[in-house]
Amino acid sequence: MMENWMHPEYKVLFKLYVRSVKNPDEIMEGAIPEVNESGPYTFNKITTNKVISHKDGIVKFKRFNNFIFNETESCQTCILGNRIWIPNMIYQKFVEAASTTGMRAAATTLLSQTAFLEVEVGEFLFEGYKDPFLDKVCEIPFMNFVCDSILDVPDRIGLFTQENNTANDVYEISDGVENPEDLGKMITFNGKKSVDYSWWSSANARMIRGTEGMLFPPFLKKTDKLYVFIKELCRSVWLIFQKEVEYEGVPAYRFLLPPEVFDPTVPENEGYCNPTDKKFFASQNETDDCFPAGLLEVSKCQRSQAPIMISLPNFNFASDEVRQSVKGLNSTDPERDVIFVDIEPRLGAVLRAHRRSQVNIEMWKGRDIVFPVNLNKTRSSLIPVVVIHEDAEIDANTLSVIQNQLIRAEWWAHSITTALAGAGLAMMVIAALYAVLKSDLLGAVKSDSVAPLPAYEPRGSPNGKAVY
Repeated sequence: MMENWMHPEYKVLFKLYVRSVKNPDEIMEGAIPEVNESGPYTFNKITTNKVISHKDGIVKFKRFNNFIFNETESCQTCILGNRIWIPNMIYQKFVEAASTTGMRAAATTLLSQTAFLEVEVGEFLFEGYKDPFLDKVCEIPFMNFVCDSILDVPDRIGLFTQENNTANDVYEISDGVENPEDLGKMITFNGKKSVDYSWWSSANARMIRGTEGMLFPPFLKKTDKLYVFIKELCRSVWLIFQKEVEYEGVPAYRFLLPPEVFDPTVPENEGYCNPTDKKFFASQNETDDCFPAGLLEVSKCQRSQAPIMISLPNFNFASDEVRQSVKGLNSTDPERDVIFVDIEPRLGAVLRAHRRSQVNIEMWKGRDIVFPVNLNKTRSSLIPVVVIHEDAEIDANTLSVIQNQLIRAEWWAHSITTALAGAGLAMMVIAALYAVLKSDLLGAVKSDSVAPLPAYEPRGSPNGKAVY
């Protein structure tokens, strides 16, 4: 069990659909953003859980993910050298700085940068790109202070540069030996029972609940609410039973991430709205500090607080206002654009996982920035840059074990029970027949001691002949 968890052999395909901005100049003049999608750029994802210690029912470990480009599973034109236009996240950090009282001088750096960059797909995803303006900007007199105070930028910038074959986080989970219901339950993340104070605005929101996502307790019920801590979302979410399914002949329960997880009006989500004066949608005026349903801002838990917002693909679960704020998106699909896991309920074994998400970069025009550049005409927007399709399926060996030791054992047990029930019914029939035959036999024995009745002779029939 532990060995399978340390080196899981799940087949995991990590498919990325990249979106390139088609009209960067027009956006700066107030136009609606338009994107062009290409993909999938497919990677094999190999996960290893490196155990640091295992004692007193607690497993302490680091998780390594290795991503290997799979050309065969990618689209024919998908090469990592393809070039795309993306929002410049460093530019956005200086817009934020220039909107802050006492740091208005940061606006002068915007003359030396562009709001959008052209980079290679491979650089944007895993290799990382070097910002072409940063060194020059930070050499501007008095700007070194701004750079030091607002930027904590790695040498190379990319969405997943910190995820490939690196492990900066330490998990502690229960091994479930003492209480099987605690199997995989998170105890601490980076030595704490809650996430960093600055990430969310309430203690309840910062609390770490549920499992680490690969292990679930046995004997699940349809009424269970499964909590999972997702590091990429910087929070715990919950899954609810959707329906019964079957995977390779194995009955399973499908647990789905419901729309309520991304709804700021749900009481359980209180605290996931951090104070902000960024306005992207008119409906933001209806709630305090919250973005519309279907969106989750995760900038507080990113390095240098990168302006990142997470949603489901094509803004699934979001309002028409949000979906219509960008041109070039696909229509939403309630079966495709969701997150679910198929679990064998008696063992708690994950048979299949289906994770969909979308990474969006905030393009905010700032607050009253008119000199030396005028951003008042710019449309504040969320730009979708990557859609993630991650599919994991249980390996053949583990599936065979489940089929042989659980499902087939259950079949044999059912067959034997049916056979025994049939044998029992047969014995009951035999016993009943025996009772009847025995009764007839006893009746015959008793009649031998009694004189037989005289033969019946109809009245009025002389000489025994009937008269009609």
